[in-house]
Amino acid sequence: MNSRISVEELYGEVWADDSPALTAELEQSLNPRGTNWLFEAFAELGPRPGQLLVDVGARDAAHTIRLVREHGLRAIALDPVKLHVELARRAVAEAGVEVDVLEAGIEAMPLGDDVADWIWCRDVLVHVDVERGFAECARILRPGGQMFTYVTCSTETLEPREASRLFDALAIVPESTQPDVIESCAADAGLTLVSKTELGGEWRERMLEDGTWSAGDDLLQLSRLRRRGTDLGSPRVAAYAAARIWGVYQLLGKTCPTVYVWTSSA
Repeated sequence: MNSRISVEELYGEVWADDSPALTAELEQSLNPRGTNWLFEAFAELGPRPGQLLVDVGARDAAHTIRLVREHGLRAIALDPVKLHVELARRAVAEAGVEVDVLEAGIEAMPLGDDVADWIWCRDVLVHVDVERGFAECARILRPGGQMFTYVTCSTETLEPREASRLFDALAIVPESTQPDVIESCAADAGLTLVSKTELGGEWRERMLEDGTWSAGDDLLQLSRLRRRGTDLGSPRVAAYAAARIWGVYQLLGKTCPTVYVWTSSA
């Protein structure tokens, strides 16, 4: 562990050098992967036309529709939120694709055993009991079927009070953000880990480089919320503030978006 720096060292040595070489180095892109990489990674797994994909937590079914079109899959879109089910059914009808949309969550799916070739699970695990969720996923996956999951994990740099505010505001189950819990529950359900890819701040870097997201705008809005004296205890305001913090925490390494692929061996 480094010893505490002195004022003389900070101002007389460290900050006396503007570190032009380091600055120049950090101005170069590291070619971060963007959100489309998720679909590329799924495609590399080799989905085949006619196979059944179950999208757990489909929201408006945009991902379901894209996967059906790109790979000729059959699909079932599940979501426990009534509004999402309505949006998904409307989107499916407008897209003209055959997707069954059901109101259900990952913890209790109205599907038979060994029916799914693929499970697509994006931004879902943090909101649920992962032990029950994985048990259900293992149940509906046929032997050799695969579960493709994107989940935002917490890291050791996320302080307890930060975590509490963030998780309470966004209906997140704290344990379901912990990699060791996620991985052990998947294994206990009978799922075998195929790959784990930690994206960290890559997506946010890509968004910043492409100009599709502004960390500065989010931070500005957060500051204005506080200076206006807005009631941060209001659920609506707390959720708004947490959503602004979400991307910034990814850049700071307090959370780590991670992609898992598991296969069913049952």
